[in-house]
Amino acid sequence: MSTTYAFLDRDGALILEPQDTFQIGSLEVLQILDGVITGLQFLRDQNYKFIMVSNQDGLGTQLFPLEEFQVPQNRMLEIFKENGIEFEKIFICPHFSEENCNCRKPKTGLVDEWLKTANIDFQKSFMYGDRVTDSEFAKNIRIQFIKAETNGAFRTRQIRQFVCNS
Repeated sequence: MSTTYAFLDRDGALILEPQDTFQIGSLEVLQILDGVITGLQFLRDQNYKFIMVSNQDGLGTQLFPLEEFQVPQNRMLEIFKENGIEFEKIFICPHFSEENCNCRKPKTGLVDEWLKTANIDFQKSFMYGDRVTDSEFAKNIRIQFIKAETNGAFRTRQIRQFVCNS
C-alpha cells in the first residue's frame, strides 16, 4: 500500500518568514503561523506523513551560521512534536540560488534518492508552499500543489477539500 505525503515548505508557509532578512535566525523571531498545528493534526489523522523541503540561503556560512538556524529549527520541531506532529524527513538546501545546485527547489536533487524507495501515492500527495519554486517542485515530482499565502493562516479548508476529493 502506498503512503500519502504532505511536502511542506517551512518559511512563510509553516512559520513566519521575516520580510527583511528572510531568515529565522533566533528564537525571538520564531512564530508558528495560525492554523498550522490544527491543519497538520488533521492531515496526520488522515494518515499523511510529513516531509519538510526548504531552501535556506547560505546555511552554514558566515552569513547564516548553522547554530543560528538550528536553535529555532529544533524549537519548532519540539513544538510540533508536543502537538503530535513529526516529520518523516527534512530536506534542506543550504545553497544560494546563484550557485545553481541540483538540490535547490524547484530542482529535485534533495529528494531524488528518497523518491526511488518511497512508496508514495502521487495522486493523493501534495506540496504546500508559498513560492513559485514550491509549485514547480511539486510539478517536477508529479504531485499536486496547494498555494499558501506568505505568512498567512494555514489553508486548512483548501487542504480538507483536496484530501476529500483525492
